This record gives sequence, C-alpha cells and structure tokens, in this order.
Amino acid sequence: MKKKVFSILLLISILFLAGCGGRKNELTTENIKKLELTGNLVTYQAYYHNVIEYDKPVESGITHLLEKERKLFAEYTGTIRLGINLSKVKIEKNGNNINVFIPKAKIIGEPNVDQNDFNAQNFIESKDSWINSNPITADDSASAFDKAQKEMKEIAMNDEELLSQAQQRAKILIEEKIIQLNGLNRNDLNLSWEYEQ
Repeated sequence: MKKKVFSILLLISILFLAGCGGRKNELTTENIKKLELTGNLVTYQAYYHNVIEYDKPVESGITHLLEKERKLFAEYTGTIRLGINLSKVKIEKNGNNINVFIPKAKIIGEPNVDQNDFNAQNFIESKDSWINSNPITADDSASAFDKAQKEMKEIAMNDEELLSQAQQRAKILIEEKIIQLNGLNRNDLNLSWEYEQ
C-alpha cells in the first residue's frame, strides 16, 4: 500500500513539474511589433584627433592697410556618434523565418569637439605684421571651432568603412533584441539580413 501511495504521489509530482515548464516560447507577430520603434539607435562612437588650419583674411579699409593674412593651426580632439533610424528598420516574419532590413548608418547629432582645444594659448599662429597687426581674436577662435566641427562631420560622412561598422553593430543589437523578446535561441531562428547601400 505504501508503495502504491508513493507511486501515485510521484506521478502527481512529475505531472505538476511538467506543467510548471510554462508555455513554449514562440516567435509572435506581437513580439516582432515591439521591435518596430522610432528614433535613433546609436551603435558606434568614433574618436578623432585632427589639426585644423584656419585662414584669417585681411579686412578691407584704410585702417587695415599693410595688414597681412594670418594662419592659425589648432590640434583638437572630438567624438562623433553614428547609428541608424529605427523607423526605417523593416522586419518581416514568415513562420520562424525573419527577414530584417537595416537602413544605412548616419551621423547622429553634432560632433563633440573639445572646445578647450581652441583656447588662444593652444594655437600655432603665423607671424603678424610689425607695422599694422591683424590679431587672432575670440571670433577667429569660434570660427576655427565651427570649421573643425564641420570638417569632422564631413570626414565621418565620407568614411564608408566607419558607416558600415555602425550598420553591422545595429544588426547585432537588433538580432539580440529579437532573441531576447521571443525567449528563443539563435538555433530556433532563420534570420536573413538586407542592408541599404
């Protein structure tokens, strides 16, 4: 009798534990929709160390007679963020087959140039005229800073390798999110990727 009661309790325990396993995780359209977001996804931050050359022209007028054009050189550092626009990501589900379209990476926000690099004591300047000077002013410093930001942005926008790396990192983050939201592992999915060129 004890053996029979023990067997029944064991059977009930096994059935109870089997029920505790929960439902099987599935790839659902609802979970896929959670990935279709808006806004920007920053995937890469690049560091730059450059030198800017800024030309200070001679101003017009009689008081600027005999002034000479000056050059200013400034060594500067800065960072720039790259990523993708999430609203352009397209995810199509067909069973456990998922096709994901990743848009081209872009620059997100403005470059972050270190403004301290544009203090007058950090400049290398060409010689001034000894007769009528053409001094480097705070306005020239601000113009050189603006030029550095613009140049850094142009360099990053034309760096195809950097933009490709930012796009690849977006792929990794989106893949992780698909797996996480659906409680699956990579072997349960058949992911295919399409990239905007």
